[in-house]
Amino acid sequence: MNKVKQTLLLVEDETIIAMSEKFQLEQYGYNVIIATDAEAAIAAVYDNPDIDLVLMDIDLGEGMDGTEAVRIILQTHNLPVVFLSSHTEPDVVQKTEDITSYGYIVKNSCITVVDASIKMAFRLFRAKQVLREKEQILLYKHEFMSYVIKYNRSAIAVHDRDLNYLYVSQRYLDAYQVKEVDVIGRHHYDVFPDLPQKWRDVHQQTLEGSIIKADNDPFVREDGTIDWSRWETKRLIRLKGRPNVDVRFSSIMYGTIRDIT
Repeated sequence: MNKVKQTLLLVEDETIIAMSEKFQLEQYGYNVIIATDAEAAIAAVYDNPDIDLVLMDIDLGEGMDGTEAVRIILQTHNLPVVFLSSHTEPDVVQKTEDITSYGYIVKNSCITVVDASIKMAFRLFRAKQVLREKEQILLYKHEFMSYVIKYNRSAIAVHDRDLNYLYVSQRYLDAYQVKEVDVIGRHHYDVFPDLPQKWRDVHQQTLEGSIIKADNDPFVREDGTIDWSRWETKRLIRLKGRPNVDVRFSSIMYGTIRDIT
């Protein structure tokens, strides 16, 4: 099976240099499209969806330079861009790195160096794509988990190992009469400043790996009411690269009554 050729957009205002570079790149198996100024480069990207990478000169004669053209291109197209320039001044190189970081090739480098730089840019681009896809999957899972727990009919709260809220069900907020609209990110003890020491001890034991539960457990609130609840706390298995999370399942058994003693 024939390997699909990758298409490069070569932006070079010197026609003779552009033709020479095009010939050499084609010898290495690339399809090459030439643009001789910034406006033509921008138009070429819009008109040619098959472009895989841009080789951009910085000095493009009068008008817009290569860095400005790249900024415009990247606003609408996710493409690897490698700068190909005679400039070696630190401020010029830094200017390109602030825009994109797929590579910088000094002009008159041999074609093997150019080819290696292009291949490296493609590998870096693919790695970033994979990372972006993983981040999108994690975001989807987070949003899905948030939705599932929020509308669960049980009173559920999920904390990180520092006891900050990650997820919480509306049933949990209603059962414990939590007035705050959004508790996500807040510390459990800030939401429940009247939490008795016995439950604080339970949380510490849970973080150490214990699974603890109770039935018909009283929680005396600051206003004198008592929440009678059945609850369970346990720590999830630590995932590679992820903090421990404490998952607390709790449901009110007998509602809330007024302590009149």
